[in-house]
Amino acid sequence: MTSDDIYPLEEGPILKDMGVAKPFQRMDTKNISRSSRPMGVRDTQGTPKGSNSTGPYSPDPAASCPIFQIAGSSPFDPQHPSFTLVESLGVGGMGAVHAATQGFMGREVAIKRSHDAEGQGPTYASVIEEGRRFGRLDHPNIPPVHMVGRDGGGHAILVMKRIEGSDLHSMLKKPDHPRWAQVEGDRRMWTFEIMIQISWALEHAHSRAILHRDIKTENVMIGDFGQIFLIDWGVSVDLNDKTATMTTDKFVGTPCFAAPEMLLEGGVLAPTTDVYLLGAMLYEIMTGQVPHTGRSIEEILAKVAEGKRPNIPATVPPPLATIIGRALEPNPSDRYGSVAAFRLAVQRYKADHFLLEQLRLVEQQLATLRHWLSEHKTDRLTAYNFMTLAHEALSTLKTVIRGGVKIKYAEQLMVENIRIQTEYSILAGQFGVGRSLIAKLVDELGSNVPWVNHLTQQIDEAEAADPEPKTDTK
Repeated sequence: MTSDDIYPLEEGPILKDMGVAKPFQRMDTKNISRSSRPMGVRDTQGTPKGSNSTGPYSPDPAASCPIFQIAGSSPFDPQHPSFTLVESLGVGGMGAVHAATQGFMGREVAIKRSHDAEGQGPTYASVIEEGRRFGRLDHPNIPPVHMVGRDGGGHAILVMKRIEGSDLHSMLKKPDHPRWAQVEGDRRMWTFEIMIQISWALEHAHSRAILHRDIKTENVMIGDFGQIFLIDWGVSVDLNDKTATMTTDKFVGTPCFAAPEMLLEGGVLAPTTDVYLLGAMLYEIMTGQVPHTGRSIEEILAKVAEGKRPNIPATVPPPLATIIGRALEPNPSDRYGSVAAFRLAVQRYKADHFLLEQLRLVEQQLATLRHWLSEHKTDRLTAYNFMTLAHEALSTLKTVIRGGVKIKYAEQLMVENIRIQTEYSILAGQFGVGRSLIAKLVDELGSNVPWVNHLTQQIDEAEAADPEPKTDTK
């Protein structure tokens, strides 16, 4: 059976009472132009284009749900409902979601049921269209759609894989979350792998002309056996529908993660919109904060509309800050051109993480050497520690260069290391050591570099003033 198979579900005592057990705020979809009460900035806002919660409604004939009558002993026999409701999972703007058991298959599923019956409101068509978009996707990191249909009362039904696990947001907020016990090794490296898997899912969706539009850590689920799913495709967009990709004055999405084009009337949604949202999710993973903050939804959306890139804290490693910064560029043309390009950047950082961290260590070591040089200390202990640290830094830089990571920058640090050593040798009166280091600089840079020649002149002048070579420091 494919997601295009559509069957009726009889509204017997099992299904007719499907309704709202209790609000589930994270799944809410609301039109903020009509909302008068405060809402969490992490909630999904807005309604799909074309939806109107008031007034007469005539469903598009193209969105009508065909019915296939299945006779005999089929598990989908309309006279014998095959789904038993278990519990309410929540309610959204388009429908209520319940956990259920599919009797014949003996599997647990999630069933979304539209608030409105066919011809009685907009949510019927919305759930059907969501199922059609969602059903085009077939990827290990995207929950599959099992069936689209309608019950005996005319409500649209979307039967999906039930996802059991924990959302990434709750894990990030709770360092002692039980789910972390399943994570081996560095947690941050694990989250990078999550980003890579979600990117693969979005690459597949974009290849099927589907834009997610609501990527955030709440919508990433981690299963009991390591499964990773990108969920909640309810406000996704068909990229082939030019009307749907054109934004209006009604914002749809999550304010604190929103890309500028999602807010501005007349903006165009494109794959680079999902790139921005991926960058926003990586921003939260690295900083613990959302890109856009404020005391009200209006204030947050006003900041988004300004079109400024969020500030990235200095605590984020520079190579990773570069990736996040490019993904969060306000102008879509300045971002990664595709999710694939973003994914490759994250993969490269993950693969090169150890060597990049070694470069950061060398930067700190060179800062320490500069400090010792500025103190003009030439006692035996300082001299020993100085040369030991300098040689350690050089060894690390050679490892980085052999690893092929940021070779030019590593070579620059190597030259800086030799330069600092040379200046310290002159200070300590170790002129022979200084000349040997100068020879290395000439090999690296050539003989026409002014500051190298200046160091040579410093050695000549210092040696002329103190011709006795020093073999020891006190």
